[in-house]
Amino acid sequence: MNIKFLLKSLCLSAVIFSTVSCKEEKAIVGHIAPELAAYDLQGKPVNLKDWQGTRLLTFWSETCGHCMAELKTFEQLNDAHPNQVQLIAINVDGEKMDTNAVVAKHQLTQPVIKDQMNITAERYQLVGTPTSFIIDDKGYIQAKFEGKIPQQELEKLFNQ
Repeated sequence: MNIKFLLKSLCLSAVIFSTVSCKEEKAIVGHIAPELAAYDLQGKPVNLKDWQGTRLLTFWSETCGHCMAELKTFEQLNDAHPNQVQLIAINVDGEKMDTNAVVAKHQLTQPVIKDQMNITAERYQLVGTPTSFIIDDKGYIQAKFEGKIPQQELEKLFNQ
């Protein structure tokens, strides 16, 4: 058999295999939300399917003052309108921060997970914090907000 032909076939097979098997997940409004690659504060892996209904997924960092203020606003709205929205706060500080201490210091009660390797942040194309996504009960991304969510949007979300 011709060695050139064999090498060409092998390379072509490798390209086709990698294209088919390596599906790159990206967060796009109107599409299914990418799965999370993160852990809860006890070190257990979490999945987006762990939360039902409408979800507010927000990426935050302890060094972001807007993030910390917005997290408290989310909790106040959630207390005022229980069971409307499932809050999911994804910390992107990595291993350098003690997220448990931050949660205790700021008295956060919503679910907080860590994206230590920034895989979830990559999937959601995170540019900065805060960045939030509204995900409907079927898992589709309904909206993306870079920066704080406008108050009228929050009220609409929590008053459904």
